[in-house]
Amino acid sequence: MNEITILQTACRLFTTQGIQLFTMDEIASRLAISKKTLYRFFTSRQDLVQQVCQLVAADYSQQMEAAAGPEADNLQRVLGFMAVNVAFCKKNSLAFFSDLQKHYPAEYLHLTTTLNSITEQRLLKVLEDGIVEGVFRGSLHPKLIVTLIQQHIKRDFEFAAELVNDYSKDEVFRQGMYLFLYGIIAPEAIPQLENELKRYSQANRMAHTEKNESL
Repeated sequence: MNEITILQTACRLFTTQGIQLFTMDEIASRLAISKKTLYRFFTSRQDLVQQVCQLVAADYSQQMEAAAGPEADNLQRVLGFMAVNVAFCKKNSLAFFSDLQKHYPAEYLHLTTTLNSITEQRLLKVLEDGIVEGVFRGSLHPKLIVTLIQQHIKRDFEFAAELVNDYSKDEVFRQGMYLFLYGIIAPEAIPQLENELKRYSQANRMAHTEKNESL
């Protein structure tokens, strides 16, 4: 059993079910290894939590970088960034962030600051360039828009957990994404946006179908 396998397993458990459900004993048991082996790689649960946070941030950064591909235009990049955030919110549970904030406040602050910095770095320039191109509304304040969308995503993340019995997470995030995109798009670029949204929806349906067929 190597360090990467242990870290990836802990990351999956923490991010999908929360941190507090799993002691080091339970993690070792799930991996069928001794506590001695686990502590050889991670000196404490806090050390493990810190490295899980680093892995979460690195994965998010990689996904955002992929969405900013050189072949994409600025509208496609914004849509890609939003899609990455939707996927991130669906992949990671609210319990993970709640446990992190309550029991590991320093790690919570560092992770959320890092995620926000990655988002701002990617989104700000694309908004600025898109305004110059006439794709996004000229009246926008890009830096403020980035701050607003970060808060918007955070609230959608929490709201989706509250509405789980009434609406799917997909629908909550989809409607939130549409609200944001139609708010920033220049009127002349609305047809382009709607074409991109159709492609996005079709890709999602295909991915959902393939996932169901593989089960």
